[in-house]
Amino acid sequence: MALAVIALGATGCTAQQAHLPLADVDMDRMYGGWYLIATLPNGFERGMVGPYDVYSKRPDGDIREDFYTRRGSFKAPLKHFVVHDWVRPGTHNAHWRVQLLWPINLPFLVLYTDPSYRYVLFGEESRKLGWIYARTPKIPDGDYTALLSRFQALGYQANEFRKFVQTPDQIGQSGVWSDGVK
Repeated sequence: MALAVIALGATGCTAQQAHLPLADVDMDRMYGGWYLIATLPNGFERGMVGPYDVYSKRPDGDIREDFYTRRGSFKAPLKHFVVHDWVRPGTHNAHWRVQLLWPINLPFLVLYTDPSYRYVLFGEESRKLGWIYARTPKIPDGDYTALLSRFQALGYQANEFRKFVQTPDQIGQSGVWSDGVK
């Protein structure tokens, strides 16, 4: 699951970087399915195929995250993980806590949502982890470039992002992270 990456590498804000500005998130519009379009490559997500998240409201008001992915191939078994997320009060629904394993919970920041909630940018203060999510498995090149520019403006190394393999025709394409994918 993409959020587990935080457990492997979140280090907090460095002295040279300002805190990341957060989005103002309408949770009712945030709920639903999201394809993971791109990431900063990391060990945990290597070989992921078709990663997909579904956010819904839990009975206690927190967020249920259902994460789905395959490893290495579109023929691999679909894996499903359920994660408990919640929002820190006073953050306009943009500073999430993600509990992968009790009692450990980690920060996950909503940095941007487009006005139509077609795209969302997630990240964390060290800027070593970041993700582009979309409502569709592929997005127009111009939109992708604009989203990378937003990350660049926030101090991320935008040229290091790689697209996830969401469809078989993406395997081996330039800019697509298909290491370990057949």
